[in-house]
Amino acid sequence: MAHSTDLAGLPGDLLRPLLLGCTGKAHLHATAATALAHSREPGDVFSRIAADLLLAAWGENPFDGQCAALLAESLGRLPALPRVLIPALRSVMAHWQAEVTPEIRLAMAGRPADQLACITGQLRHAPRNLFWWHHLYEFCRIRGDWSPLSTALTPILLAPPEGLGPLFAYAQANVLLVSGDGLAAAGIYRDLEATLPLPLVRERLATAWLRSSRLDMGTGLLRECALARPWHVGLWLRLYELAVDGAHDRRPLPGRVMVLGYSWNKAVDLAVTLDSLARSELGEAQVRILDNGSTDTTAEVVRRFIDRVGSDRAALVRLPVNVGAPAARNWLMHLPEVVESDFAAYIDDDIALPPDWLLRLGCAVGRYPEAGVWGCKVVEFDGPARVQCGEHNLTPDPAGRERALMAPLMLQEADFGQADYIRPCASVTGCVHLFRTARLLKTGPFDLRFSPTQYDDLERDLRMVLGGGHAVYQGFLAIPHRRVSGAQSDVGGVQSAGATANMHKLMGKYAPEEFERMAGLMDRVLLADVTGKMRALGA
Repeated sequence: MAHSTDLAGLPGDLLRPLLLGCTGKAHLHATAATALAHSREPGDVFSRIAADLLLAAWGENPFDGQCAALLAESLGRLPALPRVLIPALRSVMAHWQAEVTPEIRLAMAGRPADQLACITGQLRHAPRNLFWWHHLYEFCRIRGDWSPLSTALTPILLAPPEGLGPLFAYAQANVLLVSGDGLAAAGIYRDLEATLPLPLVRERLATAWLRSSRLDMGTGLLRECALARPWHVGLWLRLYELAVDGAHDRRPLPGRVMVLGYSWNKAVDLAVTLDSLARSELGEAQVRILDNGSTDTTAEVVRRFIDRVGSDRAALVRLPVNVGAPAARNWLMHLPEVVESDFAAYIDDDIALPPDWLLRLGCAVGRYPEAGVWGCKVVEFDGPARVQCGEHNLTPDPAGRERALMAPLMLQEADFGQADYIRPCASVTGCVHLFRTARLLKTGPFDLRFSPTQYDDLERDLRMVLGGGHAVYQGFLAIPHRRVSGAQSDVGGVQSAGATANMHKLMGKYAPEEFERMAGLMDRVLLADVTGKMRALGA
């Protein structure tokens, strides 16, 4: 790198994953390995990047002995770590004992209640085995409910295993932060700066202050973090949003807006969705809801909504059979009143819209008017610290796309504010997404091959990227969503099987060279975006 913030000077195979972000254990470990492959001596920029990423992976998974072991194995190739971390590393590895029996495998493959009972039972038997603390931490993160970990921490904090007191205190601070007690979390993080000087401790201290309205303190510390870790794109993106007050930027959409929804036999969930829609700041927007051949009370739910907002604002479209999600989207986008509109927003039928959702999307449109689609952050309905999805970009390594086409960074960590920004990406979730109607129609219909549901929205976005366009992620619009997805999905269920089949269709529709071209196009978009923001910040 020509200087400490010259991202463009990094090798392409390292720049690409760094542009996606510095979160998610698998992503961090893979990117650290790439950095070390370029390193020639401990202390060069590549070894410093690798050390930072390995420490970040451990910080995101504090009880994970495998993270600690990988860091320890790499010490000879890294710049010297703070001396106080070495005993903690040794203690983690000493207290990590993997226990996997057929009985445990069976319990951990069962219902969430069975999984939790297994984990807590093992902790009662071996309260100092970090293997089970790691599984409890992961269980709470994936479920979006941190109360089991909070309960378990109370006794262990009174008498932690030797050398692990700071680590358990750090876990407690994380629980407090995601549970909304930023000030209490800040007090613990501040103490840990001396005893557990992980990069994430300072980053989360900044977040805790920001969430406690200590804006000057939080912004100042976040800037210190970014200057110390100039390759961490997410820190610069967050700093930029603080500079332009992106968290409070709301703008009406400039033109006629159509809100479009479709549903099949989900009357109870739809009622909640439409109630939130009726309460939201819609301005002059019109609403069309398609009943996709439902046999329950869906039509009645929609009619009650129309009575509430007025038949001049909303209408029901009824189909005699379920034609699937792609066809429903296509039907709605070709309604005459939609064709004549300026913007079309699709919403799912199992969400709760915040009152300002359309204004938040208006902000994203104002910031990136050239985008092809604008979307949101989707969070667990009953556990909003659990992110279901958000910005999507292709997996950096072409060889890895057979396993996961899109990089799942946001699924690998709870919401500690690391994605509180607005920026371009390859795709956004179809849970709530907004289009310029003319561009929507020009790109073409949603592909019917992806019926009845799953990945028709992703395929449409990738088609857009291949044509030179991009999506925009609005990280300040968090949408609670009921559908179980990602790490919580029913692996053996019909919905999961359909999703797997549709992913195979998507992988077969485009050649590997086309996916790589998409990734290359997004490299340029993401780099231009973050470097422009860094210049605006004086970096």
